[in-house]
Amino acid sequence: MRRGLVVAAVTVVAVALGIGANLVEDRLEPYGPTGVDGTLGEDVDVYPYRVHVHGAQVATHVLDTGVFDATTVDSDGIWVVVDLSYATFDEVRSPFGSGMVVRDDRGREYPISVRADASEWLAGADIWVRGQLAFEVAPDAVESLSLVFDPTFALYGPLPTTYATIPLSLDDGDVVTSVELTDVEVLPVGDR
Repeated sequence: MRRGLVVAAVTVVAVALGIGANLVEDRLEPYGPTGVDGTLGEDVDVYPYRVHVHGAQVATHVLDTGVFDATTVDSDGIWVVVDLSYATFDEVRSPFGSGMVVRDDRGREYPISVRADASEWLAGADIWVRGQLAFEVAPDAVESLSLVFDPTFALYGPLPTTYATIPLSLDDGDVVTSVELTDVEVLPVGDR
């Protein structure tokens, strides 16, 4: 009799734990990154950032207007210059490093080129900064490129992180000779 009670008690506890685990799991956020699809010209929330891609251009050269003189920078591939702005939800930060790449439909990723000005842009809570990023890409990738904005925001413990994929809608027939990279600017309130 005592053995039967122990088996019944263990069974009841196991079933209760299983039901409790399923209830908790259904109410928790997923682990790992979750993707958000964006479009050109709209704000996309990528916690802790809000990003706005204005457009992109394809060029054979970029003109980097450094501190003292302008330099024409060539590429073995082709340049894609993305015009974007972003702000944060909470504090001053910068998503640079591996946080932004352009990716083609074959999965090839192209980081921000170090051969053109790629200084960090610090943004704050509702303080928007706008500028251009230059990427060197393979010529056959132009028509299928998307900007991947991945701030890789890490906290202590597993939380869902968000990244955005924004198609650039480029055509390899729209190649211009050169694009002059503009200076980064802090935007007035309400501007993107």
